[in-house]
Amino acid sequence: MNNIVLFLAITSLAIVSSVHAQEFSYKEIAKRYSDTQLDSRSVKEAKMQGECLVGIREQNWLSRADFDPVAEWTNIRAHSLLEQFPPCTVLIMTEVARKGLIEKSAD
Repeated sequence: MNNIVLFLAITSLAIVSSVHAQEFSYKEIAKRYSDTQLDSRSVKEAKMQGECLVGIREQNWLSRADFDPVAEWTNIRAHSLLEQFPPCTVLIMTEVARKGLIEKSAD
């Protein structure tokens, strides 16, 4: 009986969490504030910036066993640069920096 109650509680919590998460997606929020939602160009820009954040993260991904000083350097710089510039600008900057650092270390 306890297992059934536990199962029902977990299932109910999962359903509520799923519904709650959907209520705060941009799409749902924009429906509630239709007079102030972003135009399609702004939404595309935001999506592009989001993908650039993924690019920054992918560029600096390290496994726990490896240490890459170039990735470490660009990762530290990326955090401070994101306070000043849009993600796509930071991605371009760190790609150029990473390439230059790799070329310099190869010499």
